[in-house]
This record gives sequence, C-alpha cells and structure tokens, in this order.
Amino acid sequence: MSTVIEHFTKFDETLCSIIKKKWARFVIWPLAILALYALYFLFIYQQKMYGKIGFNSDASQVIFIVFLIIYEVLVATYFTLSALSKRLTTRKALFLLFLFSAGLVLPFCMARTYDDGSYTHDYGVFGEGGHWAIIYDIYDTGKFPEVDLTNQYYQPKLYHAAVTFFMKANSVFLPHFAGSDQIVPNIASNPHFANFTLFDYTAFETARIFLALQGIVTLYFAYKVIVELNLSKRTSIIGGFILFFTPAFWFISAYKNNDSLSLLFSFAALFAALRYHKTHSYVPLVATAICIGLGMETKLSTVVVAFPIATIFAYDLIMLFRKDNKWGKADNKELQRFIIQMAIFAVIVFPLGLFFEIYAKIKYDRPIAYVWDLVGEYGTNYFMYIDPEIYPVFARIFLFPSPDLFWNMSNIRAVSPYIPSEYKWGTIDFNCWTAFIKTGLFSEVGLGATEVSFGEYHSLFLMMVGLAYTLAIFIGILFVIGGIILVVRKIISLVKSEKQENDLAFYFLAITFISSAISYMAFCLRYPVGCTMNARYGMLIYLPVGITVGALFDLIAKKIEAKKKKEARVGFWSK
Repeated sequence: MSTVIEHFTKFDETLCSIIKKKWARFVIWPLAILALYALYFLFIYQQKMYGKIGFNSDASQVIFIVFLIIYEVLVATYFTLSALSKRLTTRKALFLLFLFSAGLVLPFCMARTYDDGSYTHDYGVFGEGGHWAIIYDIYDTGKFPEVDLTNQYYQPKLYHAAVTFFMKANSVFLPHFAGSDQIVPNIASNPHFANFTLFDYTAFETARIFLALQGIVTLYFAYKVIVELNLSKRTSIIGGFILFFTPAFWFISAYKNNDSLSLLFSFAALFAALRYHKTHSYVPLVATAICIGLGMETKLSTVVVAFPIATIFAYDLIMLFRKDNKWGKADNKELQRFIIQMAIFAVIVFPLGLFFEIYAKIKYDRPIAYVWDLVGEYGTNYFMYIDPEIYPVFARIFLFPSPDLFWNMSNIRAVSPYIPSEYKWGTIDFNCWTAFIKTGLFSEVGLGATEVSFGEYHSLFLMMVGLAYTLAIFIGILFVIGGIILVVRKIISLVKSEKQENDLAFYFLAITFISSAISYMAFCLRYPVGCTMNARYGMLIYLPVGITVGALFDLIAKKIEAKKKKEARVGFWSK
C-alpha cells in the first residue's frame, strides 16, 4: 500500500502543478466540452427517431453506463488516495466532489431524448404552450414569439434563445442524409410544427449536450462559491457533500425549462460577488451585475440572489468606516471608488434585468412579475389545488414534523380519481417543506405503481430510497438545530464585542437562506397548487443548509478535540 501511495503522491503533485497553471482552465474546459460531444456522437447520435431508449443502440447504452461507472470509481479512488496520502486539501476535496456529482448529471441530461416530455415541467412536446414550443418557434422563425398570458409564452425567452442558438450552431456541422428533409410526425399532427424535419430532429436532440453542460457548470460555480467562503475544512467538505449529493442538482437541467439556467446565473453571480469582496476590482463587479441581469432575463425570480449580494456590498461599505474593530472616518478615495462601482453596477443590472418585464408590459400589457395562475385559470376544481380551509397556512409553513412527511415518500399530488370534491386530509402533500424534501430527492415522480409510505420497504430499491429519505429529514433537523446554535453564538459574541472571524460568511449564508425561504414560502401560499411546492423554486437554500450542518459537525468536533487536549494536559501534569 505504501508503494501505491508513493506513486500516487508523485502523480498528484504533477497533476496539481499543471492544473494550477493560469492557462489550464483554457484547456480543461474545452476538453470537457469535447468529451461531452464525444459521448453524444459515440453513443447517442443517430439519423432517425429514437425508440424506447435515448441511445443509438442497446450496446451503446450499456457501454455508456460502464464508462460512467468507471469514471465515478476513478474519482472516488482519487479522493480516497488523496485522503490516505494526506494530500486532501479543502479545495481538492470539493473539486473531487464536484467531479463525482458532475458525472451523475450525465444520465439525467444525456440519456433521455430531448423530445421526451416525461419528468419535465411545463415542457409540452408538440404542444403549443410549453417550453418546447417556444424553442421550436425561435428555431423555426428566427424570431421571439409573442407573449401569451395563458401558457408558458409569458416567460422571458433567454433560455429558449440559448438552446436554439446551440441547436443552430450544431446544425452547421451535422450532415444531411437520405430522408433528412422528411417531415417528422407529431403526436397530434399539429400544423404548427409542419416544418419540423428529421434533420431538425437531430439538431434538437443535440440540446442534450447543452443540458448536461448547463448542469455541470452550475455545480462548478457552486463549488467556487463554497471555496470563496473560506470556511474550515470540515465545514466546507460536509457542506459541499450535502449540496453536490442532493439529486435535484443532477436532474434540474433535465426538467428542460428555464429553472436550470436561472440557477446557473444565480451561483455565478454569488461567486462573482464573493470574488469582488476579495479584490474590489471592476471585473467581478461587472460580472456580478451581468449574471444577475441575465438570470432575471431567464426567470425574474433570479432577483432573489440580489439579497445575499446586497449583503456583501453592505458589509464592504460598513468596513470602510470600521478599522481594527473601531468606527472612524472612511478614506475618501475608497468611499468614492465604492460609490462609483455601485453606480456602474446599477447601470448594468437594472436595464438588463428588467428589460423583458418593461418590454412585455408596454407591448403586451403583461403585468410586471406576472406568473400564470393555475387556480385563476382552472378554478378551485383544479386537481392540484390545495384548499386553505383543509390545509391552513400554519400547517403548510410551520407544522413540523408535518403528517404528509410520513404519508408517502413520493410527492402526493391528487386523490385518485382526481375528483376535487373528494379532497380531504391525507390525500395531497400540503406542507411546503415536506414537498421540498421529496422533490429535492425524487422530483415529482412516483416511486412505484402503488403508494409507498415512510417505512414500507418492499425491495432493495425502496430500502435505498427510504435511507435517502431518512437522511434528508435528519439533515433538515440538524440544520434547524445548527442554525439556532450558530445564531445564538453570533449574538453572544456581538454582545461581548468579541473579534469576529469570517463573519461575512455568516451574514451571507443567513440572508441567502432567509430570502430564498421567504420567496419559496410566499410562492407556495400565493399559488396554492401542488406544483409550486417544488425544490426548483428554492435551490439556493441547499447552500446554507449544507454549510450550517457542516459548521455544526465542525463545532462538535472542535469541542471534542479541545476536551481531549485538556485531558491530555491534566494527565501529563498529574504525573
């Protein structure tokens, strides 16, 4: 074993020295993108429509899975050997966790056909009101479709334009083949898609590469955010583990809607803002503004990320007047520079972020921050309606543990056979945090043909599902306990005027959770239907949850270590 460790150490030293080079990122990322293209064209691409599987053959599917398993084993082995050789730094541990999680994005985003509408949200293949249709319209006409307040066409179109551009760029390199001009039959023979050819179909399918890349880049920025917070090793690794191994981060891009790109811009904005805090230079400041603006042009709810970023700016402003834990006059040049930077930030972010909202209001009289209200559209007879008379606000927000946490490990949506008049207690998930846990683990899909309540394990699969579900609940409990402890400790330290270490991370994570949680809860209450209680509407919450649990374990570990050292000292002097 020592020989293996010795050889690994030499290899790791060489690899790390290469990765640390400034030019490395300009080589690694293009190679990673080429690897995605290679996977696609080796195992997935074909010049005909797909059948039951999203690969070009059964053999390709098997080989794809084998390659993925080998990749994950290699990453896990590298992590283990780094730990055994005592070369597992915080950054390396987080990066390896990111690489492992990135591999798990691939089967969700690459294995299913782009024209598969199952397990998606508001997608609607060959329908006229979903995200698929918006993308097709831009692809077919080269123009943005008009706003429609009765379907998904009310949304900003940056995501759809990005996917379309990717498809168009790929179509330049795709070969035309015999039958490529043949019109693809659609589900309803809808004349709206009369121009959709088999060649267009092959171009559309390449969007799977975009989805996978989008999910991977999102995880990468999440990794960069945790690194920038500069927390302890235990806190960072445990926090990163919880975030990277939350399944929602693997399959959110596979939803095939604008939630995923919005999340990417959110994490990118957080990273850029944290980098600005360290450097106070214009590049990360402008990058922060652009990411927020583009995120809002993808989905307006991205604006929630502005609250933790505003916390960073406010902290930097306060620090101009506080030196060595004492209040004083700010340096005029530093203050002037800060004001100019904030002005530049505002000049970029407001026009960019609010462009579509203002445009849609002026041209189509679309209300600002409009959201399609399913209850308003279909009434209280809608099968996912959550009746406030049966499920009051307290039960939906504050009741814990909530009964629906134990009714079913799947996200219960409606009582069969979808008769609203038969709704009663126990027939639909109602607590937003219950749904947050379930959809963060399993999306909104069922776990089997029958309902599986908590504790009922009929197979190895359900046993693993139950373990994951139990662990998620346990992490939620630890987050609440850890959050209370950390807040109390912070208040005590402030009262005692003790020196604060890395207190920006505390305020940053606290505001990230508070703003995201309030936004999520308000959305659930404002639109009381089952589909609003999805973790995709509050994905930033996983960052403070993971870090808080990590900080709790770190605090306990330090207490134990301090106790052991004290006992050792006592034992020494007692001799």
